[in-house]
Amino acid sequence: MATPSKEQLLLRIAIPYYGSRVMPRFGLARHFYFVTVDPQTSQVADLQQHRWDPQGKPSVVRWLREQQVNGVICDGIHPRFQTALEAEGLWVLWGAWGEVNAVLDQWLAGQLPLPNGDTARWRQCSYQQVHKRCDDDKSLKTNTLKESNMKIAITAQNPSSESQVDPRFGRAAWIMIYDQEKKSWESIDNSAGINASHGAGIQAAQKVVDHQAVALVTGAIGPKAFKSLTAAAVKIFHGATGTVENALSAYLEGQLSEATTNDATGGV
Repeated sequence: MATPSKEQLLLRIAIPYYGSRVMPRFGLARHFYFVTVDPQTSQVADLQQHRWDPQGKPSVVRWLREQQVNGVICDGIHPRFQTALEAEGLWVLWGAWGEVNAVLDQWLAGQLPLPNGDTARWRQCSYQQVHKRCDDDKSLKTNTLKESNMKIAITAQNPSSESQVDPRFGRAAWIMIYDQEKKSWESIDNSAGINASHGAGIQAAQKVVDHQAVALVTGAIGPKAFKSLTAAAVKIFHGATGTVENALSAYLEGQLSEATTNDATGGV
């Protein structure tokens, strides 16, 4: 039997991220860290940033497999994604949240907390060959959908979830923030942007980022605000109409398309 090469012994994991943090929801991720680890030394051999393009590769699961990823470390993940990943031979460690560097360090040390607050020897488990599973660890179970601290921003004409969506972003009267973990709304006064002579879009974008929203739902958005939000890894869904509640439901049900180019018509 041939001795495996050093490259064959290395482990490659994928971590979805936004900014410097682990992406709260795997299904909305577009950006991934690919981390190559030497299991013998627990040292990072290589770290790269990659972007999944759903237009070119409709299946993120197959794309990860094609990139020779062995496993995924993430926060919230829908059971259908977890099942699909495992069917392709990838292990899944979910419930990891916070700064990517901190999560990676915890994992390498075998100290990454489980969703229930306990710790387990994830490193020893995860370093097994891809086709093997840690069936003797009762903590490895298919999880239900976890929304861990995910916030959605929606432009509104009034400070209420029953308000109509404001079709403008930068000059929207209000920005409503929905916290999926707390199931609660927060209203942000954006009236200063309505009569601003310039910079309204950038100012509104900063408010969205400051409130740690990972997605924006609006009617239209201008190029400067689009650039500011995408630089902060905030996903943009434009073309929303109706009430804020209806827009949120459309977003959660996957009925809105993510903007890949800015829509400057009617937006700031």
